Amino acid sequence: MAGINSGMTFEELTSIYSVELRSNALSEVRRDLYPAMTSLYKEQISRCDALARKDPDSIMFDGAVSRKKNIKKYMKMVAELRMKKIADMAVRGAMGAVNNPVQLLTPEERTFHDSTMKAAAAQWSIVDGKKSTVVPDIVGVTAVPETPPVDIPEDEPFDEPVFEQVPEEPQEAPQDAAAEDAQNETQEYFSEEAVVIRVLEDLPRFSGPSRDYDLRKEDVVRMPAVMARALVNRDKAEMIRVTL
Repeated sequence: MAGINSGMTFEELTSIYSVELRSNALSEVRRDLYPAMTSLYKEQISRCDALARKDPDSIMFDGAVSRKKNIKKYMKMVAELRMKKIADMAVRGAMGAVNNPVQLLTPEERTFHDSTMKAAAAQWSIVDGKKSTVVPDIVGVTAVPETPPVDIPEDEPFDEPVFEQVPEEPQEAPQDAAAEDAQNETQEYFSEEAVVIRVLEDLPRFSGPSRDYDLRKEDVVRMPAVMARALVNRDKAEMIRVTL
């Protein structure tokens, strides 16, 4: 687990999500989880801005934009999974549970837990008859200095964290049946979520939706269709038909 105030990576973020998704229990995470996720997202925004100024039509920019959307997606999913578990923990505490692992909460989550538990205790007292429920203290956890709130620019919706679809370029009408078949075949290549291409020249390292690519001439690789189309349209790669 990364230490406090160390930079978070995209791989660390997706790992946290995977752990939270696979278990009903709350996992232990870095104490600065939320500031770290925010910093990762802002760094990616800066990377996208730099690439946009350099070459907004490049495959590197396309990949950076996709990575930015996926970072935002995973931030939201991690927060949602943990909030649901913490809310359930708070309700159990309001009903008298004494073994809730509150030491696993970040400072932001502890605030959410305590306020939720207070509201749950008031609701539970209607039928339980008790006046209040004691919120347990976290023992043996070093406090983390408060982080000033950070404004995250919401430049676009993130409900669909996938590659932005590139509008199809107008195509001339085929002159004969053979040309029409070739056009249909090309469209079929790009209709899949992922396709196989052969790289025609050495390419600079760039980011994809969930991995980085470091491709050299004659490499054969499977990648998202939108990225593959961008490379093919720039004569950087060619499609490969995969037959079974």
